Amino acid sequence: MPIATALEPISVISNKRNLEFNNFEKVPSHNRNLKVTSIQRNNKKARIFKPLNGPKLSKRALEIQNEEFLLSKGIIIVRNNKYHPETNPNGIINLGTAENKLNNVEMLSKINDPKVSTVTPEQLLYGPNPGSDRLREEIAKLLNRHFNPKVLLSKENICVGNGCGPLLNLCGEVLFDAGDAFLVPGPFYGGFEADIKYGARVYPVPVQHEKDDCLKVSEEALEEALRNSSRPVKGIIIANPNNPFGRCYSAEQLLLFCNFAKSHGLFVICDEIYGLSTWNDIVTENIEEGKTIENYECHYLPDPENTHGLWGFSKDFCLNGLRIGVTISYSKTVMAAIQKICFLTCIPTNIDNILVNILSDEKWTDEFILNNNRKLFKSYNHLTNSLNAHGIPYVKGDSGFFIYIDLHQAGLDEYDLWMKLLEGGLYISPSQAFFSKDSYEERNWFRICFAVEQAELDLSLDRLYKVLDTLKRNKQIN
Repeated sequence: MPIATALEPISVISNKRNLEFNNFEKVPSHNRNLKVTSIQRNNKKARIFKPLNGPKLSKRALEIQNEEFLLSKGIIIVRNNKYHPETNPNGIINLGTAENKLNNVEMLSKINDPKVSTVTPEQLLYGPNPGSDRLREEIAKLLNRHFNPKVLLSKENICVGNGCGPLLNLCGEVLFDAGDAFLVPGPFYGGFEADIKYGARVYPVPVQHEKDDCLKVSEEALEEALRNSSRPVKGIIIANPNNPFGRCYSAEQLLLFCNFAKSHGLFVICDEIYGLSTWNDIVTENIEEGKTIENYECHYLPDPENTHGLWGFSKDFCLNGLRIGVTISYSKTVMAAIQKICFLTCIPTNIDNILVNILSDEKWTDEFILNNNRKLFKSYNHLTNSLNAHGIPYVKGDSGFFIYIDLHQAGLDEYDLWMKLLEGGLYISPSQAFFSKDSYEERNWFRICFAVEQAELDLSLDRLYKVLDTLKRNKQIN
C-alpha cells in the first residue's frame, strides 16, 4: 500500500470502500447458494495507543547521539568556512583531516583517461560482494610486491569494501560479540571508537605506552589493561604505521603484541592503511624486515589464523573520496564469515573497474607510489625545519602524512587552544580526538597533516605561529 494511501483519513478510506462496493456487479437473487458473510462491529473495548511524541530511536542510537566525536565536530566547523585561495582566502585551512593532496594532478590524469574509466554494460549490473576476482587478484599482486609477505596473498585472502571503517565494523561483527572489548595502544586513531563501536557495539580499552617511547608498549601494560577491563577482551587492534604519531612500530613490538595475543587467546587486527606511505624507508631504501604484519605470516607469526589486516586506497593512492578498503586474512573461516555479510559494504562496479585498470598498469602504479613517498618526505622535512626554527617540539615521524606536535607553550587548556586555532583559520586535531590520557603530559599535543602543497602548508604555519605569538603577548601583558 502506498504510504500516501496509508495516511489518508479513515473517513476517506471508508468512502472509497463504499464506492467500490457500489460498483460491484449485482448477484442475481435466484442464486441461493451464495453466502455473504456480514461484517459486524466488534463491541469489545478498543485498545487505545498513545501517540509518539516525536521520532522513536533505539537505545543504541540514543547512546551514539549522546557521545561527542571531536573529529566530526572540527570537520563541521571547517566545512562551514572552508579555505579556498581565491573564493575564501580567510577561511579555515584543514590540516586535521588525513588527506593527501600532493598527487591530485597525477591521479586525476590517470582516472580521467577513457581507457581507465570506461563503463561497460556489465558494470550496470550487480558485481560480486567482496569485489571482482580481477580486482582482488590485482590487490594481492600489489601487496605481494610491496609488503613482501612470507606466504603470498591470493584473491581468497582479500575482501574489498567501501572503506576501512566499514570493514573494521565487519570484523567487529564477525570476531566479537556485542559488549566485548579490544586492547588498543593509546593515544589511538579516534575513528576506531566510531568504526567498531557504533555498529558492532565493541569497546576500546586503552593501553598506556612507555614514558620515554610513545611506540613502546610493555607486556606489563597489556596485562594491566586486560586485568582491569570491565568488559570481556577478545582482541588487540593496532594501527601500523601508527596514527597519530606517524611512525611504524618496530618488528620486536609487533611480535610482542602477537605473542601476548596468542598467550591470552586473543586475535590481532592491524590497520595498515598507510602501509605504502612509509616514506623514510622507501625514499632512503632503509627497509627494516617486518614493517607490516603480513611479513610474519605463518613463518613468524605466533597465531596466523587469528591475525588479520586492513589496508585501503584512501591514503596510499590519495583516493579518500572513493572509499575503498581491503580486509586481509589467511583464515578461510574468518574470510568466509566476512564475505557472508559483506553485501553491506559492496563497492560500485565502475570503481572496481577503475581500480583494476590502475593496478594492472604496474609500472605506473609503482612509480606513483615512489613519487608519492618522495613528495611526503620533502613536505615532512619542510614542516619539521619550520617547527625547529620556531622551537616547537614534535614526535619524529617516518610514515604517513602527519606528525604529533607539542603546544604546551601556549599555556592554554587544550580545548580552548583548539578553538583559538580555529578562530585563527587553522584546523589541526587535538589529542582528545585520539582519546589521550587526561594528564598534563598527554594533553596539548596536536596532530598536523603535511600532505598539501607548500604554499598552503606555509600559510597554515604562519597562522599557527600568529596564534601562539598572540597568546604569548597577552600572557605577558596580564
